[in-house]
Amino acid sequence: MVVATLLWGATFVVIRDSLAGLSPGTLVAVRFGVAAVVLGGIALARGVRLSAATGPATLRAGIVGGVAAAGGYLFQAIGLTSTRAGSSAFLTSTGTLFAALFAWPLLGQRPGGRLVLGIGIALIGSALLGVRGDLGLRAGDAWTLLGALCFALQVVALARWAKDGDAVSIAAIQAAVASLCVLPTAAHAAAQLAGLDGAGRARLAYLIVAGSVAAPLLQVHAQRTLPPGRIGLLFALEPVFALVFALAFGGERFVARWWVGAALILSSVVWVEWSEARRRAARIPTATA
Repeated sequence: MVVATLLWGATFVVIRDSLAGLSPGTLVAVRFGVAAVVLGGIALARGVRLSAATGPATLRAGIVGGVAAAGGYLFQAIGLTSTRAGSSAFLTSTGTLFAALFAWPLLGQRPGGRLVLGIGIALIGSALLGVRGDLGLRAGDAWTLLGALCFALQVVALARWAKDGDAVSIAAIQAAVASLCVLPTAAHAAAQLAGLDGAGRARLAYLIVAGSVAAPLLQVHAQRTLPPGRIGLLFALEPVFALVFALAFGGERFVARWWVGAALILSSVVWVEWSEARRRAARIPTATA
């Protein structure tokens, strides 16, 4: 899951720059349409049985997760037309942190006190990374936050069904559904794609391979064992990686408080994961002579 957030962290700058030549609808529809073909090919190459690829859990995870992902990625792309990459990453992670709260009424999984505290610390850290000095919420921010809530619902959907389905097939169906849902908004897609220069095609390739094939597949695999609350907390690493890429390659201005925010996020993730590892180790019976 950490690797997935690293791959997604770079996409905020890449999406922002890609929107200079592609509309949000075209960008999302194309990247996930191609990803669906690639993931479907991987499933066939692995010899996935039809019963596994079309089982109830696989279909439900893919369809429900795909609908939620469609809203998440489309609204995120719309938001990035007027929002900094760092702010977008902060707002996205803020929404996914609510996955633990959504999982309580929807899945009956009540978050523990340690996880709630960790989420709270990560939320403060994310705010230091992404909030502007005027604390205002502009139209782009609102679109991004709406997309983040969709991502939180996607996390809950995968938590419900991913463990009982085939991971590659779930990722393929999810990508296909996301692309089909957004396709009606992708006007003049062919003309936009034809007008891309070499850098634009390279950015689109990264979004397909890293952000639409590899990272979603890693997320599905992770959610076969991790509860949604911890997945949401790990998503808080995304703005840390996003700001590193924004500073290194995106031309965004450095702000000193980002170091404090990054430290809070990293410390909350390490603390919760270390505590969980100790708790699990305590459950393992020690061998006796």
